[in-house]
Amino acid sequence: MLMRIPGIYCLCVLALTALSGCQNITTEATPMRPGFYSAPFSVSAASCSQVLHGSSQLPIDLYHAGVCFEQGVGTTASLAQAVERYSMAARWGIPEAAQALRRLHKPVPAPDLLQRRTEQERHLNKQRLDEEKLNRGSYPPPHYLPHCGRSSCY
Repeated sequence: MLMRIPGIYCLCVLALTALSGCQNITTEATPMRPGFYSAPFSVSAASCSQVLHGSSQLPIDLYHAGVCFEQGVGTTASLAQAVERYSMAARWGIPEAAQALRRLHKPVPAPDLLQRRTEQERHLNKQRLDEEKLNRGSYPPPHYLPHCGRSSCY
């Protein structure tokens, strides 16, 4: 009898929660650290000078620099510079840059920089994992392996 009371109580709480409309709870998500995520870009002299003069670190900023060069905001208009920035951004896998190159009737390069970066990170992670295993002793010494004799493993 004592075990039924908590079960009935939980069932009543769930039913009351469902009937009271708590299933439509919404929350707002804001980044914990400002500047970690790419902020929305508006084409203005201030934002273009920030992107063009070295404070940009993300591949999407290459696309934004191309927009500034194409429209001549914050710098002199240069279609060649815009195409160069769009091409680099497209190589990083930015779809907006690929669209801009298609709009300008220029060839769209493959996103090889993103793939190369991913492969480099995978290789570095494997090296770190192997190093950790060696430091912790997860790899057995060769003389503990059953198939090794004294002369074959050394």
